[in-house]
Amino acid sequence: MNEGYKVKKYASRKHIYGQAASKVTLFSLLVIGLLIAHFIIASRSALVLSGPIKLEYVDLSVSMPAGNGWQSESQWRYQENNFCLSSVFIPGPDNLTTMANCRYLLAPPTTDPNTQFTQRASALGGAIEKIGKIQVDKLVVAWAHIAKKPTLEMFFGTVQLPNHRQLDIEVFQSTGRAELAERVFRRILESLKFKDSHLLEAGSEIIAEIKNEGLASFLNNQTNENFFLIRDVQNRIIGFSMDIINAGPDAQLNIQAASFYYIRGAYAREQAAFFRSNNKFDQFASKSEVSKPGGAFGVELALDKSGLLTIRKSAPEVEEKIYQPGPAALPEALLEPFLNKMLESHHNQAMIDIITTDGTITPTIISKIEVDKAAAGESEAVYALKVELLDGRGPPEQIFFNNQKQVSKILLRQREVYTVERTTAENIIKEFPERADYILQKNKLLKKD
Repeated sequence: MNEGYKVKKYASRKHIYGQAASKVTLFSLLVIGLLIAHFIIASRSALVLSGPIKLEYVDLSVSMPAGNGWQSESQWRYQENNFCLSSVFIPGPDNLTTMANCRYLLAPPTTDPNTQFTQRASALGGAIEKIGKIQVDKLVVAWAHIAKKPTLEMFFGTVQLPNHRQLDIEVFQSTGRAELAERVFRRILESLKFKDSHLLEAGSEIIAEIKNEGLASFLNNQTNENFFLIRDVQNRIIGFSMDIINAGPDAQLNIQAASFYYIRGAYAREQAAFFRSNNKFDQFASKSEVSKPGGAFGVELALDKSGLLTIRKSAPEVEEKIYQPGPAALPEALLEPFLNKMLESHHNQAMIDIITTDGTITPTIISKIEVDKAAAGESEAVYALKVELLDGRGPPEQIFFNNQKQVSKILLRQREVYTVERTTAENIIKEFPERADYILQKNKLLKKD
């Protein structure tokens, strides 16, 4: 009987212990599950930055949020006369909640940070909550917290860089989490690295020398005419270009220039441009008209005494924007005088901002290079320059010059390799009789309003 009782008692205890152990096991699994869930949530919400994303030739880099729901660009992109870098947080399908943007402005109007904060708040329809300054890598960033209650939060920072450049950093948050927007904003700021580039200084120095001497001194009071034939990779003649520039009698805008560009065939395009400037080109106006299979459009540029550049485009709809170019800015019509001065200077490399006739401000690296006899062909080249447009349009161009420092040949690499070779007006008329009127009446182009 005692033995039976012991057996029952042992079995009963074993059952109780088994139930307790089972409860402990379930509780442990629940705790572990909660820990795993917390770890997953924490890992997904952790803010991880990319490696430094460098803006080429500028010695500027920044890291952006990447991974854990963030989708980040891996390189700066040229857009509307600025360089941009973005990262967005998308926790679910079509559910963007946070966005971070960096913009490197090439020609920002000179406005103080407080004015910029007011403009941002007005555009957002919100109010300025707080402003401050923070020093990062020898740069002083002015910042503001702007909110449109109850959900939209924005942190915006701006810093003036040397050579009339500006960097803006902004973070938007659409669910009212100001602390998250601020954390992202400050982490991006902490990653900012900048080192002043001497390339822009070199370009500004060469342009300043041209202004001091005056454009008329480069033209010797003569009309300078350049004619070029354009060949494709099969060496077929597909187009031509013509440039004319002189120092006229007008006391205010005494420099007059005109150009005409024509391509026939599958990529048919025709452009006429007209330019007026004073001797130091700190005031100028230009007008261009472009025709191509997709339609036609026009662009007008005007730089006034205050240094503000107004760009007005007529198609597909009228658009007007205002910029303030820096000391390294150069109108496209005056590129050849700059290249000649570059060949004479002690600088082997320089950066300038070319203001093209279509209203694009294009940072451009110009470098002295050895003459490649094979590439130069029969152009009797004595000097050579490499021209690299930093807007992502394609590989660098090579420009060859004869012993008089006139352009003799240009190698363009776009969809394919194009060759631009110096020629005469007579050759263009022979090859393109349908456009002979532009050549025969070339002097009238300078008088066109």
